[in-house]
Amino acid sequence: MQILTSADNEEKRDMTENHSFVSATLAELSRRKVLRTVGAYAVAVFVLLQLMDAAVEPLRLPDWLPTLVVIIVILGFPLVFLLAWHLEVTPTGVHRTNAAGLLTRSPSLSLFSFMLLAMLGLAYVFYQYYSGVFATTDPPLVAEQREFSAPENSIAVLPFTDLSEKGDQANFSDGMAEELLNLLARVEGLHVAARTSSFVFRDPQKDIREIGQALNVSTVLEGSVRTAGNRIRLTAQLINVEDGYHIWSQSYDRELDDVFAIQDEIAENIAKALVDSFSGLSTRAQGRTDSLAASQAYRTGRLHWWRRTPAELQRAIELFASALEHDARFAPAYAALADTWLLLSMYGNISVVEAARRAHPMIEKALEIDPESGEAFAALGLARWQIGQMDAAESALRQAVQLDENYIPAQLWLAGILSELGRYPEELLVLENAMRLDPLNELLAVNYASNLAVTGDWEGGKELMQSLVELHPASTMLLRFIAMNEISHGNLVDGWVLANRAWQLEPDNPEDISALAQTWIMLGELEEAEKLILRGLEQSDQNAKLQNTHWKILMAASRFEEAQMLIREMMAEYNENIPSALQRKFDFQLGMIAMVQDDYALAYQYLTAAISNDENPAYSGDEIMTLTLASVASRFLGQPEEAEERLMEAERKVQRARLNGVDGPGIYYTEAVLLALENRQEAAIEKLEQAYDRGFRERWLLDIDRRLDSLRGEPEFMALKNQLDDDINKALAEIRSAQLAAL
Repeated sequence: MQILTSADNEEKRDMTENHSFVSATLAELSRRKVLRTVGAYAVAVFVLLQLMDAAVEPLRLPDWLPTLVVIIVILGFPLVFLLAWHLEVTPTGVHRTNAAGLLTRSPSLSLFSFMLLAMLGLAYVFYQYYSGVFATTDPPLVAEQREFSAPENSIAVLPFTDLSEKGDQANFSDGMAEELLNLLARVEGLHVAARTSSFVFRDPQKDIREIGQALNVSTVLEGSVRTAGNRIRLTAQLINVEDGYHIWSQSYDRELDDVFAIQDEIAENIAKALVDSFSGLSTRAQGRTDSLAASQAYRTGRLHWWRRTPAELQRAIELFASALEHDARFAPAYAALADTWLLLSMYGNISVVEAARRAHPMIEKALEIDPESGEAFAALGLARWQIGQMDAAESALRQAVQLDENYIPAQLWLAGILSELGRYPEELLVLENAMRLDPLNELLAVNYASNLAVTGDWEGGKELMQSLVELHPASTMLLRFIAMNEISHGNLVDGWVLANRAWQLEPDNPEDISALAQTWIMLGELEEAEKLILRGLEQSDQNAKLQNTHWKILMAASRFEEAQMLIREMMAEYNENIPSALQRKFDFQLGMIAMVQDDYALAYQYLTAAISNDENPAYSGDEIMTLTLASVASRFLGQPEEAEERLMEAERKVQRARLNGVDGPGIYYTEAVLLALENRQEAAIEKLEQAYDRGFRERWLLDIDRRLDSLRGEPEFMALKNQLDDDINKALAEIRSAQLAAL
């Protein structure tokens, strides 16, 4: 029998009383509807946080606002608790609630403890939610973004090594590898690294594992060619990237009677053996020629085609024409001729109309021969894109990708369409898929880095570009891209150095001339810029890039009549057959000129024409400027409602751009313009300062942009202009010093 002491009895009594107090407290909380009120408060807070999560980005709310809201709702909890405890709402009004039962004796300490514990619990819940919803992470490095796991059935064909005594079999060796690539690309289910990436690795001493990882493949095919007298021996071997072991190898000995026939025969044998080495593969039908001469001319033409200079593109045209001389039914050669003519309107010296006139018959012929030619549909998409038929262009390019996912240009141009439409997340997915096939392709990398730059991660894009420059140190494409992005992010000296280096490598390339000229514009050296452009126009008087850079120079120099004359001369080249996309651009440029000349009626005429022809709902600098300038013109002409409508449309485009991740210096400048037009001067200047912090250095634009007129009397605006002058002068002094040192 257990005997209870007095101490035990006291403890038991205390436990009973505590239990009774907790029960009574809970009952009282229920009676006073405290739990119901706090629950309703928690639901309301949850809804508020959800709305905050959705609104922060599109409305461009301050970064500190979500934190402030969470702090307020946590601090609001004790107030809600106390009000619910002491007051109740009745049909006759709000009355003080009377205590009852056990709680009337000593509620203070226990009630305080209960409320404190509840507050801490609620704060913890809010913190967890807040850290999940609003936490920000640093953008991943490019290396992390591009860490693609190699597909199981994947292969890279490296250039075969010429081991012949005279070293005269390089063409045969390359042709062998290229023919294998062509054959393997027709195998369904086999991931084949593109030639533009795999042929970077010509060094036979390079580690196979490093090559495989760089090309994102699980296997690598390498080979060698050796001649002795009239005999040739070709050795090929398939290597597993993961462990470096040989999966398959074979040697072929042949008489050197017909090089092309040997190449064809051996390539067919190797391809069949390789397909047997994998599982689940099948050959798909694809347009191909039986003429090795045609095939070789086509492949060589594509090599020149990728380099994107006027001379290289002209050489590509000659080679594609040669391929058709050997085989008039070779569909890929017709498609290649078509897209090369189209590219010449971008990089060369012919108009879009002339390029389309030459390209369309070639596209039709390619589709007549092979209705399922991915290359032909890609060329069709490019042609439609150039004349502004965006929906039709996207449709054709998606069909091209579906027909031939290994045809990289189709994915490249599809990404370009999506970029122009402001669909940057979709563009990134397309580019990533293409880079799995061709990870070292310069054009793909440039577009990938451009996407990162637009969405605020230029450093990530720059890292990718610099890694490729190590592989292609003489690539002016890479150099000028890095240069222009350095300039746009405020790094004037670095940008000029890179642009100048590119120009020195290819002084006749319109792209490099334009890039260097644009750096001089940013530096305020307009005479230097114009000297370059005029020299380029002597050789390529119809090059669109040179013409538009010249127009920019004239605008920066306030030579508005000359700028207007230049646009009219460009329009006259088309003999009234101007594509709608170009007509919009010309109308915008003429409208901008009329605006700075205070001719608001003429500006209104041109700008509204540009808007009425606009089919692109996405954000772009020209489109926003068109809408906002039209708004200014409408206001001056006594049309306030129309002015407000244009302004609202511009704001919607900016919000859409923000939702798609746009975060470069340009959009901050645009937001400053919108705020200035709303007479919110302080906020507008703050946005201009943010644009400056992110690299905006176009000092000349501040002088002629009529949309900023409301800011011109503000001291902060003048201070910003002076800061820009100081930055530009310091950069120019450093560049001049470097030029003198190089003499």
